[in-house]
Amino acid sequence: MAAYIIFNRLQTTDADELATYAPMVAPTLKDYEATKLAGGGQVKVLEGDRSEAVVILEFPSFEEAETWYNSPLYKNATIQRLKGGKWHVMIVEGV
Repeated sequence: MAAYIIFNRLQTTDADELATYAPMVAPTLKDYEATKLAGGGQVKVLEGDRSEAVVILEFPSFEEAETWYNSPLYKNATIQRLKGGKWHVMIVEGV
């Protein structure tokens, strides 16, 4: 069953750190069957707190998504992401 990792950027705290993070992500995905479904476009919050940006990645399974997120390569990129902003990140299992 597919699973989705959703990155919700609530606030940018350092744009330079986010600029460093962005190109680090694609190489971390090369060994995983991930598809970027959304990200980089307009966000309109209909309910709840403000959001600056949202990215949704699809993986073939919850386990594959979790394995990628916890991989050493992505953990290295995460350091830059966390320096650059405040986030909510979650894995959601599909139906």
